[in-house]
Amino acid sequence: MFGPGVMAVLGVIVLLFQALLLAHGGLTTLGANCFSMTIVGPFVGFAVYKVCRALKVNRSVSLFLCAMLADWSTYVTTSFQLAVVFPDPSSGVVGAAIKFLSIYAITQIPLAIAEGLLTVVVYNLVISNNLWKENQLA
Repeated sequence: MFGPGVMAVLGVIVLLFQALLLAHGGLTTLGANCFSMTIVGPFVGFAVYKVCRALKVNRSVSLFLCAMLADWSTYVTTSFQLAVVFPDPSSGVVGAAIKFLSIYAITQIPLAIAEGLLTVVVYNLVISNNLWKENQLA
């Protein structure tokens, strides 16, 4: 609803509070978390949404694909980040990337689908209650 630039700023603030107050993620992984969750995810989602709207795809389908692929892209990015940090002793970064992608990214597909569906439901509730003008996402 606000674009990837705003999400980058808000996401860093949220992740910083999460690391400091909830001890989840930590300060040592803040940069990696910020990159995957506040840069890659929002920009992938924004691009998917804009492409879908340019192709005249239904708004609900566009939002679903936007949220699902944005969410999933963070997991794929994290898999590559983990592969660089923890390379496989025999097959190196490529082998580690295949392992992390096959376990971490694939298992997150159902979660990404659920979050895509939840995004559509919440967006429709916001619009139906006039809490946000629909032309904001045009």
